[in-house]
Amino acid sequence: MGFSIFIRLWIASVFGKVKISEKYKHLDYIVENNYVLRIENGWTEVNGFPFATYSDWYTITNYGKKAMWGKSELLHTKIISWCAVFISLLALGFSIYTHLTK
Repeated sequence: MGFSIFIRLWIASVFGKVKISEKYKHLDYIVENNYVLRIENGWTEVNGFPFATYSDWYTITNYGKKAMWGKSELLHTKIISWCAVFISLLALGFSIYTHLTK
C-alpha cells in the first residue's frame, strides 16, 4: 500500500468520508480490495426502474481500517528511522562545524 492510499484511508477514518476523483490512479485497487465504499448521491429512474447515482465521496470499510492500521505500524517505524538518520546527520554536521571553527 502506498502512502497516498494510506492518507486517503486515514482521512476517511477520521472524517467519515473522503473525496476521491475518478482519475485517481489507485482507485481500482482500493475499491477491488473493499477498502472503501462509494456513497450514494440519490436515485433516478431509467426506463421506470430505480437507479442509484453516486458522487465522488467514499467511506472506509472494516477491511480498509484493518489495512490502514496494519500499514500504520510500518509507517511509524519508517518515520522514526528517518528522524534518527536526520538527527544523526545534523549532529555530525554540527560536530564538523565546531571542529573546523576552533
